Amino acid sequence: MIYLFYIAFYISIVHKCCGVTVEKAGPAPIESTNPTLAEEQAFLQLFGNGDPDEAASCGQLIESRGFQYERYYVTTKDGYILQNFRIINRYAREARKTLKPVLLLHPLFTSCAAWLFNSPAALGFLLANLGYDVWIINVRGTSYSTNHTHLDPEDPEFWDYSFYEIGIYDVTATVEHIKNETGFEKIIVIGFSQGTFQMITQMSLMPWFQDNYDIVILVTPGGFLGDFGAFASVPNKPIQEMLSLSNGPFPSDSAFVFGSLAVLCAQQLTNPICINFFEEAFGFNRKQLNASRTNVYASLIDRTSKKNLLHIFQSVERDHLSFFDNGEVKNYALYGSAEPPEFPFYNINPNKLIFMSGLNDQVIDQRNVQKFRNSLCDRVETDHIIQDPYWNHGDYALALEAYEYFGSVVVDLIRERDDLTECKLNLSGN
Repeated sequence: MIYLFYIAFYISIVHKCCGVTVEKAGPAPIESTNPTLAEEQAFLQLFGNGDPDEAASCGQLIESRGFQYERYYVTTKDGYILQNFRIINRYAREARKTLKPVLLLHPLFTSCAAWLFNSPAALGFLLANLGYDVWIINVRGTSYSTNHTHLDPEDPEFWDYSFYEIGIYDVTATVEHIKNETGFEKIIVIGFSQGTFQMITQMSLMPWFQDNYDIVILVTPGGFLGDFGAFASVPNKPIQEMLSLSNGPFPSDSAFVFGSLAVLCAQQLTNPICINFFEEAFGFNRKQLNASRTNVYASLIDRTSKKNLLHIFQSVERDHLSFFDNGEVKNYALYGSAEPPEFPFYNINPNKLIFMSGLNDQVIDQRNVQKFRNSLCDRVETDHIIQDPYWNHGDYALALEAYEYFGSVVVDLIRERDDLTECKLNLSGN
């Protein structure tokens, strides 16, 4: 993970980008819906290797795989305008009102693309093929979601957020929008890596909102980060000091940073360096990584806020997801204590949860997952541990065998839970 910080700071230039509010959902030019990706695509047309997936938008990825999509703009309670995607299976279009909605929450440094670029094993397409109504969020600050009702992304105040606000506002607004759009009272949510931070935050602090969920699948549940794994292995204090210097996006110019990284990854001489970077920064099993596509993966990395990263490293230091540490004086004013309170994990309903974790996860270590299990008020009913001894953190998104170890298992777990629920309903009816 530390390599990403150094690379971004060394090759970034001052980031200049502003969002454009688009009222109507549906196909639109990438220049208006994602100016950052449009800039990166222009850069790669000059220096890339011509792979059509390089810096492709989620709409382009969806259409290139034979699906259609709809784009929805969701405004959060605090004014951020999210650009979310809905995959449309043209063969199931007539049955859309009966398709169970599934919301996918992407990891840190990614966007909706995380669920799409590893086709045919990509979970977004797999679920859409099997008759689910697939929705994919793009949280605030990603290259898709840089609009706001009154803040400009060049204003440091725009970037004054972390996974706390994402969980409380972005996820909440998106879930309510999906329910209103589909008519379903309960939906399925799948969060991966930082997506689990957001769900753990929301479920801890808004326990009443859990009634909106049928199932919540936490892939690499990250309630604890401090003792083991990549976050705990880097110098915490220097990174916190670096991130505290200014408020803004990280990296400052994601189009140039990740476009340049993609060019390096496409070169035969520097490709091994890229493979090492992905292995160390994101936790990949080298045997599961398609080395010929590292340029595509690099081009589709996305940005976040410095405050979000700072909040994560604060939680690493405390070894527990907690409120943001604003300093002792402000903490007393906000929380009534010198230290920020820990999130009350006991509020989470374990009956809603499905855990998925790996034995060799170098980002969210299995020992940290165990601490989170122990922190809940009861056992999680379904707790799936991938038995491949080398399965690593990033393999869920990019592994060559992602279908066998992840996608097909997710589908089976959802169906098993649905069957169990139906059985209980039938028994209670009798």
